[in-house]
Amino acid sequence: MGTVGGAREGKGGGESHQETHIWTERERRKKMRTMFCNLHALLPQLPPKADKSTIVDEAMNCIKTLQQTLEKLQKEKQERLHGAMTFNREPSMIFPHQQADSREAFLADQGSSSNLTISSTKSLPSFSRYPVLFQTWTSSNVVLNICGDEAQISICSPKKSGLFTTICYVLEKHNVDVLCAHVSSDSNRSLYMIQARASEASDQFGETFPVEEVYKQVAREIMCRVSS
Repeated sequence: MGTVGGAREGKGGGESHQETHIWTERERRKKMRTMFCNLHALLPQLPPKADKSTIVDEAMNCIKTLQQTLEKLQKEKQERLHGAMTFNREPSMIFPHQQADSREAFLADQGSSSNLTISSTKSLPSFSRYPVLFQTWTSSNVVLNICGDEAQISICSPKKSGLFTTICYVLEKHNVDVLCAHVSSDSNRSLYMIQARASEASDQFGETFPVEEVYKQVAREIMCRVSS
């Protein structure tokens, strides 16, 4: 009887183990089906009855594409944060020979009513340390025009609180004075047009830090803050 009872217990234990194995396998397959269904739902471009191999291959392709996109966006973000302002072209020289007469005539006619203050040329020396021409650099949000120690800086930016204060801080940091500024904005963007002049302290820069390079550095930093 003992032998028969032991055999029955062994048989019962084996059946229990087998049932557990079957149940575990069934749950594993059920979980796999659920995971494949969820993965398939993330790939709407696949047909409804795509096989598992196709789903896995398409998922891997999507992951690679997303990784490339992420790397590209991270690279663009780093370029903006470092203020790597890429200018579109070489400085453009605008010579004021042919239009000088008409411009002077216009300013003379507007002299009594215009808000512009026109300095008499008699007060200027007969020679200048700077060429009488514009040097222009442009980017997507900042345009810089330099003429001697003065510059015009035009900025187009999404509307940001405190941006003008930041721009003034950058100019002050580089010893550049604001002669006049015009600011306009709407619900989405702000436009800044600034006329600036390098202060007397900038004369000590000499060839190491010419005024042109000071203005270009100012433009780079402004571009960085606009893009951040």
